[in-house]
Amino acid sequence: MDEIEQLVTRAQAGDTDAYGDLVQRFQDMAYGYAFSVVGEWKLAEDAAQEAFVEAYRCMPTLREPRAFPGWFKRIVFKHCDRLTRGKQLTTTPLDDTQELPARTPDPADQAERQELRDSVLRAIRCLPAHQREVTTLYYINGYSQNEIAAFLEVPVSTVKSRLHTSRRQLKERMLDMVRDTLQSSALPESFTEETLARAVARAAE
Repeated sequence: MDEIEQLVTRAQAGDTDAYGDLVQRFQDMAYGYAFSVVGEWKLAEDAAQEAFVEAYRCMPTLREPRAFPGWFKRIVFKHCDRLTRGKQLTTTPLDDTQELPARTPDPADQAERQELRDSVLRAIRCLPAHQREVTTLYYINGYSQNEIAAFLEVPVSTVKSRLHTSRRQLKERMLDMVRDTLQSSALPESFTEETLARAVARAAE
């Protein structure tokens, strides 16, 4: 039994520390996948957290611990769909980004970085959905192709093919910017602790 299976088995037995470890291991995966679906960071964070809360409550229903990654991905997708169904996403128009208050002493430098960030995110959003998923998951936190394949429930060869195609479309010069942009949008450090606390509290209701 590998480490993930052991954590799942312990979490199913009521070990909250084990579930906290699962949250920490999969939070960027859930967050990145949710972003690839909803296209907005705050909604992606909400979807990821709600998915962890539901997964905690539903852990006893998971028959095969090794199936956790794909099982959990389907829960994340459900919450992405719930958050976006019938809603128009609230986003800041790209033309308005220079109107945002500057957080650095140099507004011009801030605007230039924001423009670069927006161009990278536009490029990611323009990828077909299946390429957008693997690209986001691969670059957001260095997940391996095997981990991504398990989460998306596809063969590793499919992940490799989709990643190769997306890299070709994004062009090599943009790949470092993709990595930097995705990693700069990381979840807050408090995400694991807050999510675990919410999951435990919700399950006790």
